[in-house]
Amino acid sequence: MKTKEDIKRMKVQTSVIPAELTDLELREKTRGIALYYKNDEFISQSFFTPPNVGEINWIDGLTVEADVHFREIELIGTDLLLLYVVGREEDVLKMCRGAKLYNILRGLYPSLTEKTRFRKYIDISAGKNRWHVIVSIDKKTFYIANNVKWNNKKIIIDNIIILGDRLYGLTDKQEVVTAQLVPDIIEKRDTILEVDTVDEMNKFGKIDKLEKMPNIENSFLATIKNTIYQFDLSGEMLRFKLLDENVKRINSVSFNNTRTIMATTEGLYEIEVIEGPNIMKAPSLPRMIVAPHLKDNFTVAMYFEDQEILGVSPATGIFAKTEDERVLFF
Repeated sequence: MKTKEDIKRMKVQTSVIPAELTDLELREKTRGIALYYKNDEFISQSFFTPPNVGEINWIDGLTVEADVHFREIELIGTDLLLLYVVGREEDVLKMCRGAKLYNILRGLYPSLTEKTRFRKYIDISAGKNRWHVIVSIDKKTFYIANNVKWNNKKIIIDNIIILGDRLYGLTDKQEVVTAQLVPDIIEKRDTILEVDTVDEMNKFGKIDKLEKMPNIENSFLATIKNTIYQFDLSGEMLRFKLLDENVKRINSVSFNNTRTIMATTEGLYEIEVIEGPNIMKAPSLPRMIVAPHLKDNFTVAMYFEDQEILGVSPATGIFAKTEDERVLFF
C-alpha cells in the first residue's frame, strides 16, 4: 500500500502570456492548470509532461505569491464573464483596468460555450480576499459584485453564483442574499446592488457553500454541514443528500456530466448523476473515495478533462487541495 511518501511528485512549468498573441495562441496559453497575475503580467502554469491519470501525483511548483490568482472563469452571457479571483481588492482593480486582461479573455472566450461554461484553475494562494468580477469583453469594463447594500448598509458578500438575471451570495453570517442584475452595473461602475435575504433558505441554518449545477438555471445547491440541498430560485427546498455523520462540513462541490465530487473535512466523496435538459438527478448514494492518502481535510476537489494537457482521450482526472494548501492530482 502506498504511503504519502511513496506518491509520485510532479513539478509544473511556468510561462508568461504575451498579450500580443493571436486569439488561438492565447487560448492555448490559458489552457493551463493555474493562472495568475503578477507585476502586470499574466502567467500560466501547467504540467511539463502529462501525468499518469489514475495514479496519485502530488503537484509541486505552484505559485504561492502573486497579485491575483484565478480560480474560475465562467460564461454568464453574451460577451459577459464572471471571474472568481483571490487577491487584494486594489490589485484586482489594477488588473481589471489594464488592457491585457481583455486581450487574454478575448482569446479564452471561444472555448467557453453553453455546454462548457467554466474554466477552473487550482491555486495555493496565501491571500484570503476573494472577489467575483463581472467582465464585459465587448465594452472592456468590469464590476466587482461583492460590494452590495443590505438593510441600508454596505457589506461584502462571498461565494457568488449567477443564475439568469439573479445573483446569490453569502454574508459573513452565512446567510443567503439575492439581487437582480441590471445593465447599469457595467455601464455605471459605481452602482451598488441592493440585496435581500432568502428567508426560505436561511431557516435551514448557516449556509457553508453555494454551487451551480451544469446547464441548470432554475435551481442550485447549498451545503450545510454534512448535507447538500437543492433549492429553486425562490429558496424552496427540492431535495437533499446526507453524507456520513462523521463529515463535519462539505467544502466544495464540482461536476462533470456523469459525476459529482465533494471535498469534505473527512476526504472526498463522489455520486453518480444523470443530466438532462434543466434537470440533474442522483440515482445512487454518495460514496467515499477510499485511500489512506485521501483522508485529509480537503478544501477543493474538481474534475479536469482537458485531453491536450492530460495526453489521453477520453480524459478525466481530479484535482484536490488539502487544508494546508497541498495539491494532488489523480
